[in-house]
Amino acid sequence: MRFPAAHRLRLQADFSRLQEQGSRYNCGPFVVNAAPPDAASAPRAFPRFAVIASKKAVSNRAVRRNAAKRVFREIFRKNAGAFPPGWDVIVIARRGFEKVPFAQLEARYLEAARRIVARLRGNAGKRGSA
Repeated sequence: MRFPAAHRLRLQADFSRLQEQGSRYNCGPFVVNAAPPDAASAPRAFPRFAVIASKKAVSNRAVRRNAAKRVFREIFRKNAGAFPPGWDVIVIARRGFEKVPFAQLEARYLEAARRIVARLRGNAGKRGSA
């Protein structure tokens, strides 16, 4: 089953907005970057997601980069409620992710989601909320 297109981040503008306004959490074998929806976007009933698995960060081998994408898409699919509806999430895979058991990757992802949501909701309305 394919990951629905509506649930994917694809536009450079979305990636740039996450880079500028989002909150990052380093989980060791990957980094999670997430942000709530901006005021200009249409309301969505689901969070959107993207995985970055670059040659430099993961491996020169496409098989390993694709494996990273599959693993993190599955974690996102299983835990779609970890981020509130409308949020945008990027996972940046790093070298060595494949040595960490799936359950541990999933636990780290959930911890990152909990911390990022708490951080951004706690800063809502404050100056420099990123």
